[in-house]
Amino acid sequence: MQESTHLDEIDLRIVHAMQVQPRASWALIGSVVGVDPVTAARRWKTLTDSGAAWIAAYPAADAASVLAFLDIRCEPRERANIVAHLSAQAHVMSLNIHSGGSSVMAEALFAGLDALARYVLDELHVLDGVIDIGVHPVTRVFTEGSRWRLGTLEPAGVRTLRESGVVPPPLGRRNPLDSNTAAVIDVLGRAPRISITELAHELGISVTAARRRLGRALSHHTLLRCELARFATGRPIRVLFFAQSPVRDVDNAARILRALPEIRLVATVAGPENLFFSGWFRSLSDIAVLESEVSARAPTMRVVDRRIVLDTPKLMGHLLDREGRSVAVTPVRVRS
Repeated sequence: MQESTHLDEIDLRIVHAMQVQPRASWALIGSVVGVDPVTAARRWKTLTDSGAAWIAAYPAADAASVLAFLDIRCEPRERANIVAHLSAQAHVMSLNIHSGGSSVMAEALFAGLDALARYVLDELHVLDGVIDIGVHPVTRVFTEGSRWRLGTLEPAGVRTLRESGVVPPPLGRRNPLDSNTAAVIDVLGRAPRISITELAHELGISVTAARRRLGRALSHHTLLRCELARFATGRPIRVLFFAQSPVRDVDNAARILRALPEIRLVATVAGPENLFFSGWFRSLSDIAVLESEVSARAPTMRVVDRRIVLDTPKLMGHLLDREGRSVAVTPVRVRS
């Protein structure tokens, strides 16, 4: 097993800067972090070469598409084959192997409910070892990993970065994805900081057209997300939660959850457990602390299931090793 790369304060500040503005210039990142541009670029290359940090690029689903969590209960002896099959599929964005009876949770993106139904009924259900599948279509995303921050930069630096570049598409405001933009997102999935000239070459178009398409992709259709390997976050415990909340209170509960520093994802889903969220924790005891705090602030919400993540083989298109390092990437695409 590869030794864990030691990340110092400068590395963590660079990662935070990348979380705020993943395509910022090295001059800007260096000035905010407090190092020269060459040092910032060299440090980032070391982080990405080792798989300790990386940038994921993936489509923000359009108004007709469906994001869904698939709860896959499988036979233990077939789990590795099922995970390998799912990891190779571009529309399967993330995979978690967890402590619950269902064993594997997939997050996947579809062109619509028909595409979701065909995939679950005609492909997943016939895989060897699949016992049952729970389908949880997402009705609204309140926050997700592209909004999570390390918190190592000063507020002034964060503000400078935020004001320097393209504002990412708001969650919940989605625009139809055309084939030209999908091609840009595909390239960004492999090379998120690609230059305009290189992008033009990749797509076989002029620099002017590449600049226009990239601007449209980043402002309307693409989420960029700087990630850090699990061993380096200081929060090694990953937990998935299903909760129930009365419809009248669910939005308020979701807003309370998304403001908590441990929480990475909050979404409402169609089903009896209508609220799904996930968090990264420093210790197992912190889970009870969070639940107690949320219970006091959102008393009508009830957590009905919590699952400890044992392994994350895939995260937003990136294949990970057991320490959470990125070792390869399969750009995310919508399943039609």
